[in-house]
Amino acid sequence: MDKTEIIEFIDSNSEIEVYYRYLIGQDVWYFQKFGNNFSSDYDKFKKIISIKLQIPFNNISIVGSAKTRFSFSPSKKFKEFDDDSDFDLIIVSDETYKKIWSAYKSISQQTYLPRYQGKCSNIFNGFVSIKDSDPTFGNAALEEWQRKVRTFKADIQLRFNIQHEINYRIYSDWESVQDYHVRGIARLKGEINEAN
Repeated sequence: MDKTEIIEFIDSNSEIEVYYRYLIGQDVWYFQKFGNNFSSDYDKFKKIISIKLQIPFNNISIVGSAKTRFSFSPSKKFKEFDDDSDFDLIIVSDETYKKIWSAYKSISQQTYLPRYQGKCSNIFNGFVSIKDSDPTFGNAALEEWQRKVRTFKADIQLRFNIQHEINYRIYSDWESVQDYHVRGIARLKGEINEAN
């Protein structure tokens, strides 16, 4: 599907229809473009992460431009996935969400926490965002997270030729995932309508 078709679909359908069509499900542009058997490859990708993080398989999902080819972030104006793009990975786990959120809270009470405003905004949007390269500040929960992620990072890079940094968005529940993305789609629709 090309950019024009996506924009037309977004413009002529409800936010929830766009969410279900493009952000939920097995169709992942990256695996379609670079894999041999994209549905099977995506399942294998999720299985590796599920086992290593001890998160249920169905609570893992790729979103963003790796999923759709074009970013749905209103500020990125349908930027195409490229060498500088991150892989945005949703993890739904109330326990992990609370651990990372508590770690950020503890760190911010002791020292300067880089990107504090962004982290606060994310929490109000129902998720915490973390990369395996983020500083841990000696916090046990963040160090444990990094250890877990690094156990499979090389495996997925080699197996699926993923050379992009992975941004983990950890949500407490699927309602928060849907709410965040539906609101983003609504803003995107607004920008499409303003441009027309």
